[in-house]
Amino acid sequence: MHTSDNKSTHPAIKAPYGVIFFLLLGLLAQTEAQTPLRKAWLGVLSHPVDAGIQVDSVVNESTFAALSLQKGDIIESINGRQTSTQEAYYEVAGQLRTGDAVKVAYTRNGKAAESSGTAVMRPFESDQDAYVLYDWVKFRNGYLRTMTWRPKTGDHLPCILLIPGYGCGSIENYSASYNGKLIAEWVKNGYAVVAIEKSGVGDSDGCAPCNEVDLRTDIESFDAGYKFMEKLPFADKDRLFIWGHSMGGTIAPEVARRHSPRGVMVFACVFRPWSEFLLEMHRVQKPLMENLTYRQTEDFVRGIQKIYYEFFRLKKTPAQLHEIPEYRPLVESEMGYAEGNDQMWGRHWRFWQQLDSVNLAQSWQEVNCPVLVLHGGADYEQCSLVEPLMIQKTVNEAHPGMATWVTIPDLDHFMMKSADWQEAYAHFRDRQYLKGNFNGRIAEATLSWLSEFL
Repeated sequence: MHTSDNKSTHPAIKAPYGVIFFLLLGLLAQTEAQTPLRKAWLGVLSHPVDAGIQVDSVVNESTFAALSLQKGDIIESINGRQTSTQEAYYEVAGQLRTGDAVKVAYTRNGKAAESSGTAVMRPFESDQDAYVLYDWVKFRNGYLRTMTWRPKTGDHLPCILLIPGYGCGSIENYSASYNGKLIAEWVKNGYAVVAIEKSGVGDSDGCAPCNEVDLRTDIESFDAGYKFMEKLPFADKDRLFIWGHSMGGTIAPEVARRHSPRGVMVFACVFRPWSEFLLEMHRVQKPLMENLTYRQTEDFVRGIQKIYYEFFRLKKTPAQLHEIPEYRPLVESEMGYAEGNDQMWGRHWRFWQQLDSVNLAQSWQEVNCPVLVLHGGADYEQCSLVEPLMIQKTVNEAHPGMATWVTIPDLDHFMMKSADWQEAYAHFRDRQYLKGNFNGRIAEATLSWLSEFL
Protein backbone atom coordinates (compact mmCIF):
# COMPACT_ATOMS: atom_id res chain seq x y z
CA MET A 1 0.00 0.00 0.00
CA HIS A 2 1.23 3.50 -0.81
CA THR A 3 0.21 6.81 0.69
CA SER A 4 0.46 10.11 -1.10
CA ASP A 5 -0.23 13.81 -0.87
CA ASN A 6 -1.36 15.19 -4.21
CA LYS A 7 0.69 18.22 -5.20
CA SER A 8 -1.12 21.09 -6.92
CA THR A 9 -0.26 24.68 -7.74
CA HIS A 10 -1.13 27.34 -5.19
CA PRO A 11 -3.51 29.72 -6.98
CA ALA A 12 -1.76 32.78 -5.57
CA ILE A 13 1.32 31.82 -7.59
CA LYS A 14 0.02 30.90 -11.03
CA ALA A 15 -3.72 31.51 -11.06
CA PRO A 16 -5.50 34.45 -12.69
CA TYR A 17 -6.32 37.58 -10.72
CA GLY A 18 -9.90 36.41 -10.11
CA VAL A 19 -8.72 33.36 -8.20
CA ILE A 20 -6.36 35.47 -6.10
CA PHE A 21 -9.19 37.85 -5.28
CA PHE A 22 -11.50 35.08 -4.12
CA LEU A 23 -8.69 33.42 -2.20
CA LEU A 24 -7.89 36.67 -0.39
CA LEU A 25 -11.56 37.07 0.50
CA GLY A 26 -11.58 33.51 1.84
CA LEU A 27 -8.44 34.07 3.91
CA LEU A 28 -9.85 37.35 5.26
CA ALA A 29 -13.08 35.63 6.24
CA GLN A 30 -11.07 32.84 7.84
CA THR A 31 -9.13 35.35 9.92
CA GLU A 32 -12.23 37.24 11.01
CA ALA A 33 -14.23 34.16 11.89
CA GLN A 34 -11.28 32.38 13.58
CA THR A 35 -11.88 29.32 11.45
CA PRO A 36 -9.33 26.46 11.46
CA LEU A 37 -6.00 26.53 9.72
CA ARG A 38 -5.52 24.37 6.66
CA LYS A 39 -4.14 20.85 7.06
CA ALA A 40 -0.42 20.34 6.58
CA TRP A 41 1.11 18.84 3.47
CA LEU A 42 3.65 16.14 4.30
CA GLY A 43 4.48 15.51 0.66
CA VAL A 44 5.58 11.86 0.60
CA LEU A 45 4.96 8.54 -1.03
CA SER A 46 5.54 5.79 1.50
CA HIS A 47 4.74 2.25 2.53
CA PRO A 48 4.74 0.35 5.84
CA VAL A 49 7.67 -1.86 6.87
CA ASP A 50 8.37 -3.73 10.10
CA ALA A 51 10.19 -0.79 11.72
CA GLY A 52 7.76 1.96 10.69
CA ILE A 53 6.87 3.88 7.53
CA GLN A 54 9.48 3.87 4.77
CA VAL A 55 9.75 6.92 2.51
CA ASP A 56 9.66 6.15 -1.21
CA SER A 57 9.91 9.76 -2.42
CA VAL A 58 9.62 13.31 -1.11
CA VAL A 59 7.94 16.15 -3.00
CA ASN A 60 9.72 19.51 -3.18
CA GLU A 61 8.46 22.37 -0.95
CA SER A 62 6.51 19.98 1.32
CA THR A 63 6.85 19.51 5.08
CA PHE A 64 9.09 16.46 4.81
CA ALA A 65 11.22 18.20 2.18
CA ALA A 66 11.74 21.06 4.64
CA LEU A 67 12.74 18.48 7.27
CA SER A 68 15.30 17.03 4.80
CA LEU A 69 13.85 13.52 4.77
CA GLN A 70 15.03 11.29 1.95
CA LYS A 71 14.04 8.20 0.04
CA GLY A 72 14.70 5.12 2.17
CA ASP A 73 14.29 6.85 5.54
CA ILE A 74 12.08 4.91 7.96
CA ILE A 75 9.80 7.14 10.02
CA GLU A 76 9.42 5.79 13.56
CA SER A 77 7.51 8.63 15.24
CA ILE A 78 6.06 12.09 14.66
CA ASN A 79 5.95 14.47 17.63
CA GLY A 80 6.68 11.57 19.95
CA ARG A 81 3.83 9.40 18.66
CA GLN A 82 4.77 6.05 17.19
CA THR A 83 4.09 5.41 13.49
CA SER A 84 4.65 1.66 13.55
CA THR A 85 1.60 1.00 11.33
CA GLN A 86 -0.03 2.73 8.38
CA GLU A 87 -3.09 3.48 10.53
CA ALA A 88 -0.97 5.08 13.27
CA TYR A 89 0.88 7.16 10.68
CA TYR A 90 -2.37 8.41 9.15
CA GLU A 91 -3.77 9.30 12.56
CA VAL A 92 -0.74 11.39 13.55
CA ALA A 93 -0.16 12.96 10.14
CA GLY A 94 -3.84 13.79 9.70
CA GLN A 95 -3.86 16.01 12.77
CA LEU A 96 -1.07 18.33 11.63
CA ARG A 97 -2.10 21.79 10.49
CA THR A 98 -0.27 24.69 8.90
CA GLY A 99 2.42 26.12 11.19
CA ASP A 100 2.39 23.27 13.71
CA ALA A 101 5.73 22.23 15.16
CA VAL A 102 6.85 18.89 13.70
CA LYS A 103 9.53 16.60 15.13
CA VAL A 104 10.25 13.40 13.22
CA ALA A 105 12.32 10.50 14.54
CA TYR A 106 13.61 8.22 11.81
CA THR A 107 16.40 5.88 10.81
CA ARG A 108 18.66 6.42 7.82
CA ASN A 109 20.96 3.62 6.73
CA GLY A 110 20.40 1.97 10.09
CA LYS A 111 21.31 5.05 12.13
CA ALA A 112 18.82 6.93 14.33
CA ALA A 113 18.16 10.59 13.46
CA GLU A 114 15.75 13.42 14.25
CA SER A 115 14.57 16.49 12.37
CA SER A 116 12.41 19.39 13.54
CA GLY A 117 10.57 22.16 11.73
CA THR A 118 7.21 23.72 10.90
CA ALA A 119 4.37 22.10 9.01
CA VAL A 120 3.85 23.44 5.48
CA MET A 121 0.34 24.20 4.24
CA ARG A 122 -1.21 21.88 1.69
CA PRO A 123 -1.40 23.76 -1.64
CA PHE A 124 -4.77 24.95 -2.87
CA GLU A 125 -6.09 23.30 -6.00
CA SER A 126 -6.30 25.25 -9.25
CA ASP A 127 -8.19 24.58 -12.48
CA GLN A 128 -7.81 26.10 -15.95
CA ASP A 129 -11.59 26.23 -16.48
CA ALA A 130 -12.77 27.24 -13.00
CA TYR A 131 -12.10 29.33 -9.95
CA VAL A 132 -11.62 26.80 -7.16
CA LEU A 133 -13.01 28.47 -4.04
CA TYR A 134 -12.32 27.18 -0.52
CA ASP A 135 -14.55 27.97 2.43
CA TRP A 136 -15.82 26.65 5.77
CA VAL A 137 -19.24 25.63 7.08
CA LYS A 138 -19.93 25.61 10.81
CA PHE A 139 -21.05 22.10 11.73
CA ARG A 140 -22.04 21.10 15.25
CA ASN A 141 -18.98 21.86 17.39
CA GLY A 142 -16.58 22.22 14.49
CA TYR A 143 -16.15 23.11 10.83
CA LEU A 144 -16.43 21.32 7.50
CA ARG A 145 -14.36 22.33 4.50
CA THR A 146 -16.15 23.20 1.27
CA MET A 147 -14.83 23.47 -2.27
CA THR A 148 -16.69 25.21 -5.09
CA TRP A 149 -15.72 24.99 -8.75
CA ARG A 150 -17.02 28.21 -10.34
CA PRO A 151 -16.87 28.70 -14.13
CA LYS A 152 -14.68 31.62 -15.12
CA THR A 153 -17.37 33.21 -17.23
CA GLY A 154 -20.80 34.45 -16.20
CA ASP A 155 -22.67 35.27 -13.02
CA HIS A 156 -26.03 34.15 -11.69
CA LEU A 157 -24.96 30.56 -12.26
CA PRO A 158 -26.84 27.27 -11.88
CA CYS A 159 -25.20 25.21 -9.11
CA ILE A 160 -24.96 21.50 -8.34
CA LEU A 161 -24.37 20.03 -4.87
CA LEU A 162 -22.33 16.85 -5.31
CA ILE A 163 -23.08 14.02 -2.85
CA PRO A 164 -20.69 11.06 -3.28
CA GLY A 165 -20.78 7.43 -2.12
CA TYR A 166 -20.43 6.13 1.42
CA GLY A 167 -16.63 6.17 1.68
CA CYS A 168 -14.58 8.56 3.78
CA GLY A 169 -12.35 9.99 1.04
CA SER A 170 -11.67 13.72 0.84
CA ILE A 171 -13.22 16.08 -1.70
CA GLU A 172 -9.67 17.25 -2.41
CA ASN A 173 -9.03 13.94 -4.18
CA TYR A 174 -11.80 14.55 -6.71
CA SER A 175 -9.52 15.99 -9.39
CA ALA A 176 -7.89 12.59 -9.86
CA SER A 177 -11.14 10.60 -9.87
CA TYR A 178 -14.35 10.11 -11.86
CA ASN A 179 -15.90 12.86 -9.72
CA GLY A 180 -13.34 15.31 -11.11
CA LYS A 181 -14.08 14.30 -14.69
CA LEU A 182 -17.81 14.79 -14.17
CA ILE A 183 -17.25 18.14 -12.44
CA ALA A 184 -15.05 19.28 -15.34
CA GLU A 185 -17.83 18.60 -17.85
CA TRP A 186 -20.40 20.45 -15.77
CA VAL A 187 -18.08 23.44 -15.31
CA LYS A 188 -17.31 23.62 -19.05
CA ASN A 189 -21.04 23.89 -19.65
CA GLY A 190 -21.58 26.75 -17.20
CA TYR A 191 -22.50 24.99 -13.94
CA ALA A 192 -20.87 25.72 -10.59
CA VAL A 193 -20.31 22.64 -8.42
CA VAL A 194 -20.25 22.55 -4.61
CA ALA A 195 -18.69 19.77 -2.52
CA ILE A 196 -18.49 19.52 1.27
CA GLU A 197 -16.34 17.20 3.37
CA LYS A 198 -17.92 14.53 5.52
CA SER A 199 -17.42 14.73 9.26
CA GLY A 200 -13.75 14.60 10.22
CA VAL A 201 -12.42 14.34 6.66
CA GLY A 202 -9.80 16.56 5.00
CA ASP A 203 -9.49 20.02 6.50
CA SER A 204 -12.54 19.48 8.72
CA ASP A 205 -11.92 20.44 12.34
CA GLY A 206 -13.62 19.61 15.63
CA CYS A 207 -15.82 16.92 14.05
CA ALA A 208 -16.01 13.22 14.86
CA PRO A 209 -14.12 10.94 12.42
CA CYS A 210 -16.14 9.85 9.41
CA ASN A 211 -15.80 6.14 10.20
CA GLU A 212 -17.28 6.68 13.65
CA VAL A 213 -20.39 8.68 12.74
CA ASP A 214 -23.77 7.47 11.53
CA LEU A 215 -25.94 8.04 8.47
CA ARG A 216 -27.85 10.86 10.17
CA THR A 217 -24.57 12.77 10.48
CA ASP A 218 -23.87 12.35 6.76
CA ILE A 219 -27.36 13.62 5.91
CA GLU A 220 -26.93 16.60 8.23
CA SER A 221 -23.54 17.49 6.71
CA PHE A 222 -24.89 17.49 3.13
CA ASP A 223 -27.91 19.46 4.30
CA ALA A 224 -25.38 22.03 5.55
CA GLY A 225 -23.73 21.88 2.13
CA TYR A 226 -27.03 22.69 0.41
CA LYS A 227 -27.61 25.67 2.70
CA PHE A 228 -24.09 26.87 1.90
CA MET A 229 -24.81 26.58 -1.85
CA GLU A 230 -28.02 28.62 -1.44
CA LYS A 231 -26.05 31.52 0.02
CA LEU A 232 -23.36 31.75 -2.67
CA PRO A 233 -23.57 35.29 -4.12
CA PHE A 234 -23.25 34.05 -7.71
CA ALA A 235 -25.77 31.19 -7.38
CA ASP A 236 -29.03 31.32 -9.32
CA LYS A 237 -31.48 30.46 -6.54
CA ASP A 238 -33.98 29.14 -9.10
CA ARG A 239 -31.49 26.67 -10.55
CA LEU A 240 -30.01 24.71 -7.66
CA PHE A 241 -29.54 20.98 -8.26
CA ILE A 242 -28.48 17.93 -6.27
CA TRP A 243 -26.37 15.06 -7.62
CA GLY A 244 -26.16 11.80 -5.68
CA HIS A 245 -23.93 8.87 -6.63
CA SER A 246 -24.25 5.43 -5.05
CA MET A 247 -24.99 6.00 -1.33
CA GLY A 248 -25.23 9.68 -2.21
CA GLY A 249 -28.34 8.78 -4.19
CA THR A 250 -29.94 7.66 -0.92
CA ILE A 251 -28.93 10.85 0.85
CA ALA A 252 -30.01 13.09 -2.07
CA PRO A 253 -33.80 12.73 -1.52
CA GLU A 254 -33.31 13.14 2.23
CA VAL A 255 -31.68 16.53 1.57
CA ALA A 256 -33.98 17.50 -1.32
CA ARG A 257 -37.21 17.02 0.63
CA ARG A 258 -35.98 19.58 3.17
CA HIS A 259 -35.44 22.22 0.49
CA SER A 260 -36.72 23.32 -2.93
CA PRO A 261 -34.09 22.30 -5.49
CA ARG A 262 -34.83 22.74 -9.19
CA GLY A 263 -33.99 19.11 -9.77
CA VAL A 264 -32.33 15.98 -8.39
CA MET A 265 -30.05 13.59 -10.29
CA VAL A 266 -29.07 10.17 -8.90
CA PHE A 267 -26.93 7.36 -10.23
CA ALA A 268 -26.25 3.79 -9.03
CA CYS A 269 -28.37 4.05 -5.90
CA VAL A 270 -30.87 1.78 -4.17
CA PHE A 271 -34.55 2.04 -3.34
CA ARG A 272 -35.35 -1.09 -1.34
CA PRO A 273 -34.29 -1.62 2.30
CA TRP A 274 -30.56 -2.28 2.42
CA SER A 275 -30.99 -5.75 3.92
CA GLU A 276 -33.20 -6.74 1.00
CA PHE A 277 -30.93 -5.29 -1.68
CA LEU A 278 -27.83 -6.93 -0.17
CA LEU A 279 -29.21 -10.40 -0.88
CA GLU A 280 -29.56 -9.62 -4.58
CA MET A 281 -26.11 -8.04 -4.64
CA HIS A 282 -24.60 -11.19 -3.11
CA ARG A 283 -26.28 -13.36 -5.75
CA VAL A 284 -24.59 -11.31 -8.45
CA GLN A 285 -21.20 -10.72 -6.82
CA LYS A 286 -20.35 -14.08 -5.22
CA PRO A 287 -20.12 -15.95 -8.55
CA LEU A 288 -18.42 -12.96 -10.18
CA MET A 289 -15.88 -12.07 -7.49
CA GLU A 290 -15.34 -15.34 -5.59
CA ASN A 291 -16.07 -17.89 -8.32
CA LEU A 292 -18.82 -19.55 -6.30
CA THR A 293 -21.33 -21.70 -8.13
CA TYR A 294 -24.90 -20.48 -8.07
CA ARG A 295 -25.80 -23.38 -5.78
CA GLN A 296 -23.03 -22.37 -3.36
CA THR A 297 -24.13 -18.76 -3.62
CA GLU A 298 -27.70 -19.65 -2.71
CA ASP A 299 -26.52 -21.62 0.33
CA PHE A 300 -24.51 -18.57 1.40
CA VAL A 301 -27.43 -16.17 0.88
CA ARG A 302 -29.76 -18.34 2.96
CA GLY A 303 -27.20 -18.43 5.75
CA ILE A 304 -26.52 -14.70 5.81
CA GLN A 305 -30.20 -13.82 5.47
CA LYS A 306 -30.92 -14.90 9.05
CA ILE A 307 -28.04 -12.80 10.35
CA TYR A 308 -29.12 -9.77 8.33
CA TYR A 309 -32.65 -10.06 9.70
CA GLU A 310 -31.44 -9.91 13.29
CA PHE A 311 -28.93 -7.16 12.56
CA PHE A 312 -31.04 -4.90 10.36
CA ARG A 313 -34.57 -5.58 11.55
CA LEU A 314 -34.13 -6.60 15.20
CA LYS A 315 -31.25 -4.10 15.62
CA LYS A 316 -28.86 -6.50 17.33
CA THR A 317 -25.25 -5.41 17.54
CA PRO A 318 -22.45 -7.28 15.74
CA ALA A 319 -21.11 -8.28 19.16
CA GLN A 320 -24.45 -9.86 20.08
CA LEU A 321 -24.57 -11.73 16.77
CA HIS A 322 -21.00 -12.93 17.25
CA GLU A 323 -22.02 -14.65 20.48
CA ILE A 324 -24.21 -17.06 18.48
CA PRO A 325 -21.97 -20.00 17.41
CA GLU A 326 -23.91 -20.63 14.20
CA TYR A 327 -23.48 -17.01 13.10
CA ARG A 328 -19.89 -16.43 14.23
CA PRO A 329 -17.98 -17.38 11.03
CA LEU A 330 -20.12 -15.17 8.78
CA VAL A 331 -20.20 -12.29 11.26
CA GLU A 332 -16.40 -12.31 11.11
CA SER A 333 -15.91 -12.94 7.39
CA GLU A 334 -18.81 -10.97 5.91
CA MET A 335 -19.43 -8.23 8.47
CA GLY A 336 -15.78 -7.74 9.41
CA TYR A 337 -16.40 -8.17 13.12
CA ALA A 338 -13.46 -7.93 15.50
CA GLU A 339 -13.72 -7.51 19.25
CA GLY A 340 -13.55 -3.86 20.29
CA ASN A 341 -13.95 -2.61 16.71
CA ASP A 342 -17.20 -0.90 15.64
CA GLN A 343 -16.21 -0.73 11.95
CA MET A 344 -18.30 -2.55 9.36
CA TRP A 345 -17.74 -2.13 5.62
CA GLY A 346 -15.77 1.09 6.21
CA ARG A 347 -18.32 2.81 8.44
CA HIS A 348 -19.73 2.41 11.96
CA TRP A 349 -22.22 -0.48 12.10
CA ARG A 350 -24.99 1.93 13.16
CA PHE A 351 -24.65 3.64 9.76
CA TRP A 352 -25.94 0.49 8.05
CA GLN A 353 -28.79 -0.11 10.49
CA GLN A 354 -30.01 3.45 9.96
CA LEU A 355 -29.71 3.04 6.19
CA ASP A 356 -31.96 -0.01 6.30
CA SER A 357 -34.55 1.97 8.28
CA VAL A 358 -34.86 4.82 5.76
CA ASN A 359 -38.23 4.63 3.97
CA LEU A 360 -37.12 5.78 0.53
CA ALA A 361 -40.63 5.54 -0.93
CA GLN A 362 -41.70 8.22 1.53
CA SER A 363 -38.56 10.27 0.94
CA TRP A 364 -38.89 10.23 -2.84
CA GLN A 365 -42.59 11.12 -2.77
CA GLU A 366 -41.75 14.18 -0.67
CA VAL A 367 -39.30 15.39 -3.33
CA ASN A 368 -41.40 17.84 -5.33
CA CYS A 369 -39.15 18.53 -8.32
CA PRO A 370 -37.95 16.83 -11.53
CA VAL A 371 -35.80 13.74 -10.93
CA LEU A 372 -33.28 12.05 -13.24
CA VAL A 373 -32.50 8.42 -12.39
CA LEU A 374 -29.42 6.99 -14.10
CA HIS A 375 -28.49 3.32 -14.22
CA GLY A 376 -25.39 1.60 -15.57
CA GLY A 377 -25.81 -1.66 -17.43
CA ALA A 378 -22.28 -2.75 -16.41
CA ASP A 379 -22.71 -1.83 -12.74
CA TYR A 380 -22.14 -5.01 -10.71
CA GLU A 381 -22.43 -3.10 -7.41
CA GLN A 382 -25.85 -1.56 -7.91
CA CYS A 383 -26.76 -4.50 -10.07
CA SER A 384 -30.56 -4.35 -10.18
CA LEU A 385 -33.04 -2.74 -12.55
CA VAL A 386 -35.58 -2.82 -9.73
CA GLU A 387 -33.96 0.19 -8.02
CA PRO A 388 -34.27 2.82 -10.81
CA LEU A 389 -37.65 1.42 -11.83
CA MET A 390 -39.08 1.81 -8.32
CA ILE A 391 -37.66 5.32 -7.88
CA GLN A 392 -39.20 6.40 -11.18
CA LYS A 393 -42.60 4.86 -10.41
CA THR A 394 -42.66 6.14 -6.83
CA VAL A 395 -41.86 9.73 -7.81
CA ASN A 396 -44.32 9.70 -10.70
CA GLU A 397 -47.06 8.27 -8.53
CA ALA A 398 -46.96 11.38 -6.35
CA HIS A 399 -45.85 13.85 -9.05
CA PRO A 400 -46.83 12.55 -12.51
CA GLY A 401 -44.20 12.99 -15.19
CA MET A 402 -41.51 14.28 -12.80
CA ALA A 403 -39.11 11.32 -12.94
CA THR A 404 -37.05 10.22 -15.93
CA TRP A 405 -35.10 6.94 -16.02
CA VAL A 406 -32.09 6.54 -18.33
CA THR A 407 -29.97 3.38 -18.60
CA ILE A 408 -26.49 3.61 -20.14
CA PRO A 409 -25.58 0.04 -21.14
CA ASP A 410 -21.77 0.32 -21.03
CA LEU A 411 -21.54 2.34 -17.79
CA ASP A 412 -20.12 0.80 -14.61
CA HIS A 413 -20.37 1.90 -10.99
CA PHE A 414 -17.31 4.14 -11.20
CA MET A 415 -18.49 5.96 -14.33
CA MET A 416 -16.07 4.03 -16.53
CA LYS A 417 -16.81 2.41 -19.88
CA SER A 418 -17.27 -1.36 -19.45
CA ALA A 419 -19.06 -3.82 -21.68
CA ASP A 420 -20.57 -5.86 -18.84
CA TRP A 421 -20.19 -6.90 -15.18
CA GLN A 422 -17.25 -9.17 -15.96
CA GLU A 423 -15.24 -6.47 -17.70
CA ALA A 424 -16.07 -3.90 -15.01
CA TYR A 425 -14.84 -6.25 -12.27
CA ALA A 426 -11.72 -7.24 -14.22
CA HIS A 427 -10.69 -3.58 -14.51
CA PHE A 428 -11.72 -2.49 -11.02
CA ARG A 429 -8.12 -2.30 -9.71
CA ASP A 430 -6.52 -1.17 -12.96
CA ARG A 431 -5.35 2.39 -12.31
CA GLN A 432 -4.76 3.20 -15.99
CA TYR A 433 -8.26 1.99 -16.78
CA LEU A 434 -9.76 4.20 -14.09
CA LYS A 435 -7.69 7.18 -15.22
CA GLY A 436 -8.47 7.05 -18.91
CA ASN A 437 -11.74 5.28 -19.44
CA PHE A 438 -14.32 7.78 -18.17
CA ASN A 439 -17.64 7.18 -19.89
CA GLY A 440 -18.64 10.59 -21.19
CA ARG A 441 -22.20 9.40 -21.82
CA ILE A 442 -23.02 9.98 -18.15
CA ALA A 443 -22.02 13.64 -18.44
CA GLU A 444 -23.99 13.95 -21.68
CA ALA A 445 -27.09 12.43 -20.07
CA THR A 446 -26.98 14.85 -17.13
CA LEU A 447 -26.31 17.89 -19.34
CA SER A 448 -29.12 16.97 -21.71
CA TRP A 449 -31.53 16.72 -18.78
CA LEU A 450 -30.19 19.91 -17.13
CA SER A 451 -30.59 21.87 -20.39
CA GLU A 452 -34.37 21.62 -20.00
CA PHE A 453 -34.10 24.08 -17.10
CA LEU A 454 -32.02 26.73 -18.84
